[in-house]
Amino acid sequence: MKRGFGMIIFFFLSSQMLLFVPPSAAQEILPGIELECSRSSITIDFGEDSYPETELIDCILTNDRPYVEDVALEYISEDIEVTGPGSLAVEGGDEVSFQVIIDLDSGLSPQTYALNITAEVVSAVGIPMGFLTDIEEWLVEIEIIEYTNCDVTYSMSSLVVEAGENALFTASYNCESNVDKELDVEVHLVEKNENYESAWESGFNVISEKCSVIITEGDGFENCEFELTTPSNIEQKFEGCLIVLDERKLTAGSCQNENSLEFIVEPRESGLINGVGGNLSVLEDYNISEKQVLVTGGVFAALSVLFIIIVRYRRR
Repeated sequence: MKRGFGMIIFFFLSSQMLLFVPPSAAQEILPGIELECSRSSITIDFGEDSYPETELIDCILTNDRPYVEDVALEYISEDIEVTGPGSLAVEGGDEVSFQVIIDLDSGLSPQTYALNITAEVVSAVGIPMGFLTDIEEWLVEIEIIEYTNCDVTYSMSSLVVEAGENALFTASYNCESNVDKELDVEVHLVEKNENYESAWESGFNVISEKCSVIITEGDGFENCEFELTTPSNIEQKFEGCLIVLDERKLTAGSCQNENSLEFIVEPRESGLINGVGGNLSVLEDYNISEKQVLVTGGVFAALSVLFIIIVRYRRR
């Protein structure tokens, strides 16, 4: 009853005052509020090494009326979780600040989201006024950048093989992304103390099957098995590393700057061919294997012995 009587008094006095003031001044008599915030756009890149879990927006409500106002606040956004005060009281001729908290989810699709912050005077001096006032709005655009982060774990810390022996290892490739995609995963060879990957030395070749990681609903994982041939004719130890990357990076950097697997190829121990100073590089050019050379040498030796026996037999 008292509230209804107060509303009648408020409307009566307001209407009488409006008769004697210009239209611009009349707006200051009716309830109203001003809303201003510190940010109108935000860009989020989850691909950065460190990104904030929340974003903050500072806002101010200003009441230039001569009486206290109760203001209702609302935060409207699809897919974005936003929190802040639901209502605030602002004294006449005063201002009140508040914060809006945006919770970030790395699974958000890459696009621009709209956040609408609204303020409405719902009562003045305790009298309901919502239907007499306009709603103040502040629009914030939140842009989510597309990202894909991947890392690799090797099945061993180092790989040492003998020249001509195939090198085998497994790499676990794990990715996070806010888009669904498929990435080819490849192995790169870098020599020790080199700043980047260069042309592979003859004899090094990848013979394993293609490996791909499929990213869906935010992540993807694949165990990739790699097999490489090594040259059998090296005279000095090869020292370097193997680096597993996806197709987004065409060449690898140095062994020190990349997540790498130490890779060493030891020269073969001295044998029949190496013992006589032979070099398999010439034989490989003609597709002649070491086994074929050994067999041929054995046949030649046997024929030589047989020849000596025949010669000695005839001399008798």
